[in-house]
Amino acid sequence: MAAQKTQAIVIRTFPLKEFHKIITFYTPDFGKVKAVAYGVKSPKSKLGGSLELLNHGTLLFQHRENRELQNITDFNLIDGFDVVRSDFTRITYGCYFAELVESIASEGVANPEIFDLLRTTYQFLPHADDVPLLARGFEIKFLDCAGYAPELSRCVHCGSDVQGATANRFGIAFSIRYGGVLCVDCKNRDGAAFTITPGSCELLKMLRKSEWERFNRIRASTRNHQELKRGLGSFIEYHTERTLKSLRFIENVLD
Repeated sequence: MAAQKTQAIVIRTFPLKEFHKIITFYTPDFGKVKAVAYGVKSPKSKLGGSLELLNHGTLLFQHRENRELQNITDFNLIDGFDVVRSDFTRITYGCYFAELVESIASEGVANPEIFDLLRTTYQFLPHADDVPLLARGFEIKFLDCAGYAPELSRCVHCGSDVQGATANRFGIAFSIRYGGVLCVDCKNRDGAAFTITPGSCELLKMLRKSEWERFNRIRASTRNHQELKRGLGSFIEYHTERTLKSLRFIENVLD
């Protein structure tokens, strides 16, 4: 058993008996870490207020190989993202980002890019003018980091360039099953493929490569929003093989 220290963001909490919690963290050094916080719900616990969902801090834990649950030694809060918590829309989307990471990211596999993406997203979230557009940006960037990103420039079946003359005036076929766009000649290979406008495809490419500071200068039409939400939502559901509760809540309450 070795003591480990790493930065961490709380991405899930689950009650365990009367005074304990199971906490899932995302860390840059160990990927997902599941641990037990014994006595955390006791009034005397020094960790009581720090192990809340979305909190960013320094985690100390006892690491045991081949064990599902680790033991938390300490968690020193760095940022509770209080401004996010004070806004219903932003905290709801913040919980969605945490659930998305929890659903796809691997346990015990380090991916510092995912950690940095989650942390910087929470830092920028209070300043976002268009929160749903930021969500689409987070989704495509996270899929990139996790290795599931859709192909947006070349046909996923034949490899031809899908833009300009090869994208017909009715739009571009987007295939969840094949993992990206299909050219005019190949679009019928997937009967479940749906159409997005060339403008939405270009917008998604822009979101993929843009820094957060640039997002408030990006404009999206209602159709752009609808097409990107449908495309990325279906893509995520396909790869997670589950319905994300926080995303359904957003659809039912915020949309």
